[in-house]
Amino acid sequence: MRPRSIVWSLALCIVAAAAEAQAPGAAAPARPNAMAMTARRPSTATTFVVQFKVKPGQNAAFEAAFRRMEAKVRKNEPGNLSYDLYRNGQPQTYVVVERYRNLAAVAAHGRDARGLISDLQALLDGAPTFQALTRVSSK
Repeated sequence: MRPRSIVWSLALCIVAAAAEAQAPGAAAPARPNAMAMTARRPSTATTFVVQFKVKPGQNAAFEAAFRRMEAKVRKNEPGNLSYDLYRNGQPQTYVVVERYRNLAAVAAHGRDARGLISDLQALLDGAPTFQALTRVSSK
């Protein structure tokens, strides 16, 4: 898969989730084929888990690009509660867990998605996976 199509696939997925957040109960938009969706995106989702596989030798560049993206989210998205990067034990795999205050904050992130992920395009080995979560309970 070409890097540009990876970026567009992720952007379309985030924008689609934001569109659902703006119009609860509306028919779900078609999922981009390049994205391996692990769950149907509920209209009330405010937490997202995105897994990235990075090309060999690109870990440091990916982490630096993520830090720049994280700074943009912190500066421009007051409704973002957390935007955390994790490693899952596999050397080339990263997981981002992002939480938003409400559906309006999800929509705001969706509007900014394309610009936020452009730095990642050349570093990824395949399309990221995306999972949307709706909180049921918390402490």
